[in-house]
Amino acid sequence: MKKILLLLLFTIGLNGQKNVFGENIENDKIMSNKQLILLYDEDSKFNTKFEATVFDVCQMKGCWMRLDLGDNKKVLVNFKDYGFFVPKDISGKNVVVSGVAFKKIIPIDELKHYASDRGDSDEKIASINKPEIVYSLIANGVKVLSN
Repeated sequence: MKKILLLLLFTIGLNGQKNVFGENIENDKIMSNKQLILLYDEDSKFNTKFEATVFDVCQMKGCWMRLDLGDNKKVLVNFKDYGFFVPKDISGKNVVVSGVAFKKIIPIDELKHYASDRGDSDEKIASINKPEIVYSLIANGVKVLSN
């Protein structure tokens, strides 16, 4: 009976943490997406915490995701030191992320790698022919919100 009770308590404890990956994130001082875009356009590197909708996720391991900021702006999120990943099925969900933000030039070969991870067609991957300047974030924590 004690073993069953301990197992039940352990399972409940794990379920309470299943929406947080990496460091825990408090629900305070969350930057608006408009403020975030302004900082991306002004600063070279800055710490931030913001909420956005997951646009897509690496379908191989959940080792990166893109967030939709609106106005056709997206943020490519990688995870600090590859120390954690996110579930592959969170596209369309809202998340709060915390980390270091910066602009990055992504070379063609890396863009093709991301396209392959997304499951894009060979034709679409082959059509990638120039690098992109993107908003990036190295996240130290991700909280998946229930929506």
